[in-house]
Amino acid sequence: MIKSNWISYFGKILWVVGLIILVNISFNYENQIQQTARETFSLIPVIWSKLFISIIFGLYISIVFVKNWSFNINPSLFWCISIPSILLSFAFPILATLSSLKSLPDYIASSSISFWLINVSSSDVFGIIAGLSIILSFFNARPSNKNQ
Repeated sequence: MIKSNWISYFGKILWVVGLIILVNISFNYENQIQQTARETFSLIPVIWSKLFISIIFGLYISIVFVKNWSFNINPSLFWCISIPSILLSFAFPILATLSSLKSLPDYIASSSISFWLINVSSSDVFGIIAGLSIILSFFNARPSNKNQ
């Protein structure tokens, strides 16, 4: 009993150490991407790197919440939280890339949805939620009670 308690504490401390390492790696990577963006005058790599960094953080945060690593899908979490979060987090980088390539129609580029996506995606919350919920929907489903 006491030994399993220490293993639980050690796992959480190891997770925090991994988080610090992940923050350091992502900070250095983001600095390199921003330096490249300053040299090439292209912000598209910055937009995409922020998206992928936020998804990676969501995936990493989900490690703490998964109790049982057996593959067990939670369809409501997957379809109602994960998929909309993934779509919302990828929408602005795709629109920005198409806009920079001059492939985006003017009525979409000047619409209020584009401005709304800029405001929503600036906090990177949807990327974190997408990463977090995708792992939780695949590995942390509650067992269904078939007697009800």
